[in-house]
Amino acid sequence: MKKFLPILFVLLLIPINAGAVDITVSPESRTTQVESTIGYQITVTNEKFNPDTYILTVFGPHLEWANLQSYYFQLESYESRVINLNFYPNKEGSYQYEIVVSSTMHPKHQDSATIDLKVNPLIDPDITEFSADVVGDELKINFKVTSRKKREIEIAFEVTDSDGNQMKVLSITREVYGEKEISETISLEDMLSGSYSIEVSLVGYDLSRQANFYIPPVHNIVTSKKTVSSPFTQEVTITISNQGNTADDYSVEENLPAGQYVTLIDGPSSQYLEENDMIYQWEFTGLQVGQTIQIKYTVDYWKNMLGWAIMGFAVLGLLGLGVARSRRPSIRKRHLRKRNEHVVVIEIRGPLTRELRNVLVKDRVSPLGKVLPEFEGPKPIVRESEAGTELIWRLGDVRPRSEIYLSYRIRPLIEAQLKMPRAYLTYRTDDESKTRIYSKQLMLE
Repeated sequence: MKKFLPILFVLLLIPINAGAVDITVSPESRTTQVESTIGYQITVTNEKFNPDTYILTVFGPHLEWANLQSYYFQLESYESRVINLNFYPNKEGSYQYEIVVSSTMHPKHQDSATIDLKVNPLIDPDITEFSADVVGDELKINFKVTSRKKREIEIAFEVTDSDGNQMKVLSITREVYGEKEISETISLEDMLSGSYSIEVSLVGYDLSRQANFYIPPVHNIVTSKKTVSSPFTQEVTITISNQGNTADDYSVEENLPAGQYVTLIDGPSSQYLEENDMIYQWEFTGLQVGQTIQIKYTVDYWKNMLGWAIMGFAVLGLLGLGVARSRRPSIRKRHLRKRNEHVVVIEIRGPLTRELRNVLVKDRVSPLGKVLPEFEGPKPIVRESEAGTELIWRLGDVRPRSEIYLSYRIRPLIEAQLKMPRAYLTYRTDDESKTRIYSKQLMLE
């Protein structure tokens, strides 16, 4: 045991982390132009318990370009110091420098780092800090132009699409001496959705900067309906115009009472009978930007009049049947798809001659669909459960000839058909009996 004591004594005399010093440089590589100042940050850390004094030395070509903030300094225990090293080169080329830090107390305790400097030919004038951003329906362009002497510089702007086709051009003239900030705005209102690029160049100089940008789609289908009526006919014109910035699909639905004579000038994509209405649907795929189309049809009242005159008593019989049926209310359920949502509309028509009391409407939505919180018209009571969502409208008393529209929005949770159960309406009659009527089922696709 005694023979190990001298060795242990010698080990104890060696200070922990003796001679530890660290040097890092940020960044390790930089690029500049001739006659331009560029800098690096050198971080030196004393990684031992004792204070020490250090010397910083730079090795490499053209040291006359270098300007070292400090080359002789003291660091406390575990202290770090950042020292700036700047270069002002006057000759193009690629250069490498070694930076060495050495302890004055222990010259063998040192560390080093290597940096690279690339010097390009002088560009004058020049474009720097170039950016282009889409804000609303405008392209905001910001950059700086630098010039070592006073110049009148023409600046050209060119917008091209992804195929290189020229879309917009613009030029401005600015007086530049030193550094000048330039901001310009280009309207994108008349451009389609898609990917584009903007190039800014200095006319007369082989210099330009380019950036890519994207115009998001804007869906804006505008419709209008014009009706011209006479005692015998009704002419209807529906105008549809795509005023967005991307091709779009659109559908139009017209509900006309079944039994009316309708002349369809523009044939629908589909038509079907639903309760007392004939439903006409027109589907348009790929409606181009700026494209306007029209749908025209005529309701011929005179044909009905002629039929009444010919049928005589048959018409009276139909009227009597219509009056009898008019004592009963009706409930109808339909939907319209809007992008990834469905709008479900429940239409309630009161009888012609009597009032309905304590009217209550219930509908249910499958758990595969989510009811959105926006409602148009009367707002229902919403009850959610594992079996789905139940909507309840308490309408109170409904007067004769009333028409009530209840609507809500559904967003499918999966890509599948949603089978909508029948909605039903309950009310009390004059003799206090409770009556319930149902709508038809819906299939949402």
